[in-house]
Amino acid sequence: MEHREPWIIYANFLSEVAVDLASHEVLEQWAAQAPRKIWLARPGDVLVSPVPLGLDFRRYAGELLGMPYDSVAVVTVPATPGVPMAEAVRRAGLMDELRALIAERAGAGLLPTALDVSSVALAAELEVPVVPYGPGAVGTGALDVTSRLNTKSGFRAAARDLGMRLPSGQVCRRDRLTRTVAELLARHERVVVKPDRSAGGHGVRFVSRAEHAAASWERDWPAGLVGVNGDWVVEQCLDVDRSVSVQLEACPGRPRPMFSGEMRTCGGSFNGYVSPLADMPQDCANELGQWGLALGRHLAGQGYAGPYGLDAVLASDGRLYATESNVRRTATTTPHAMVGRLCRAAGLSSPAWLIANRRSRAAYGFADAVKLVRAAGLDWNTARKEGVVLYADVPADGVSWRYAVIGADHRRTAHIEARLARVMELLLP
Repeated sequence: MEHREPWIIYANFLSEVAVDLASHEVLEQWAAQAPRKIWLARPGDVLVSPVPLGLDFRRYAGELLGMPYDSVAVVTVPATPGVPMAEAVRRAGLMDELRALIAERAGAGLLPTALDVSSVALAAELEVPVVPYGPGAVGTGALDVTSRLNTKSGFRAAARDLGMRLPSGQVCRRDRLTRTVAELLARHERVVVKPDRSAGGHGVRFVSRAEHAAASWERDWPAGLVGVNGDWVVEQCLDVDRSVSVQLEACPGRPRPMFSGEMRTCGGSFNGYVSPLADMPQDCANELGQWGLALGRHLAGQGYAGPYGLDAVLASDGRLYATESNVRRTATTTPHAMVGRLCRAAGLSSPAWLIANRRSRAAYGFADAVKLVRAAGLDWNTARKEGVVLYADVPADGVSWRYAVIGADHRRTAHIEARLARVMELLLP
C-alpha cells in the first residue's frame, strides 16, 4: 500500500459549489451519502461526516478493506440549514475535537469533497494543508474556476472556448426564463431547463411545446425552484442514445485520465454508472477523451488540482455533445477508488464495475441486507474476484439501496446484478 500522510476526509456535501445552500432538503439527501467516504480511509485517518455512520456499516467496510473499523476516527457534524459545513463545525463546537485529532496525526491534510471557500478557510484555521495542494495556500484562481465550472453557464462558456460541441441553448436570468423557453421552443420540439447551480439532475425540467402552450411547466416544478434567482440555462432537448462521462485528475503538466463510463439516468437524474465505457464509436470516444484533457489543462492553468469529470451525450445524429463539468469528487469518484482498492487486493487488474440506486420491496437493516447478499453467494469475494458491495450504509427509509457490482466484464456484472435484484426484490428505477 502506498504510504501517505493522514487525511482528514472532509465530506462537505453541504457546500455552495454544487447547489445553492438554500436548497437544504436536497443537500440533506446528498449528505446521506457521506458514509461512502469511508472507502477512501486508511488507518489513522479521520472522517468528518454530516451524518453518523452505522456500526454495522463501519465493521463491514473495515472487513473488506482489511483494517480495524475503529482505526478511522469519525466526527459527526450536525447539519445547520443554510450554512456550509465548515460553519456547522464551528456552531457544533467541534473545532477543539478536530484540533486534538490533528495534533495526534503529524502531517495531516484536509481532503474536501468539494473545494470551496469555506473548506479552505477551515483548513487554514486548523493549520493543515488542503490535499492535494500541500503546504502552499490554495489560490483564488483555483477557487474561482471551481465555482464557475460547477455551474451550467460557466461550463458552456469554457466549453465553447475549448472547442467542444454543445447543445443549442441560451443562458438567461430568472425574469427572462419563460421568454427564453418560448424562443428555443420556436426552433426545437422540446427543451431542457436547468438551474445554473445544480447537480445530479436537481431541478432539471423538460418542457415540450404543448406544455409551454398550456403554461403548466412552471406550476409542476419542485417547490421553491421557480423562485430561484440568478442564471438559468435553456437547451435543446436532444434525442439521446447514451449519457457518458470521463473522469480525470488535474495536475501540473498533463491531466491524468482516471476512468470513463456510461451514466444511468431516470427523468434526467443520475441513478447509476457502468464502467469502463464500452461499444462507443471510436471517433466519439476519442473526442470525449480530448475534451476531458482540454478541460484539465484549463483547470490546471487556473491553479486547480484534483478530480473532475466531463459529462456528454451521444445523440441520435451520431455526434457527441458536451453537457456539463463537475469539478469536485463526484458520485463515481469514491466508488472507483473503492473498486481499485478491493481489486488490487484480489489481483484483478482491469475490472468492470457498476453502481446503482434502486429500491427494495421490503425494508432491511444493514446487517440483514448483508446476510441476504452473502447467503446468496453474491457478496464481494477476493478469491472469486467478483461480487456486490453495499457501499453507502443503510438508507434512512431502509429501501433506497446504493450498491456496487464488480466483475471481470460487463456480462458478468450484469448477471450478478440481475441475481441481486431477485434476492433483495429490487424494483426497476
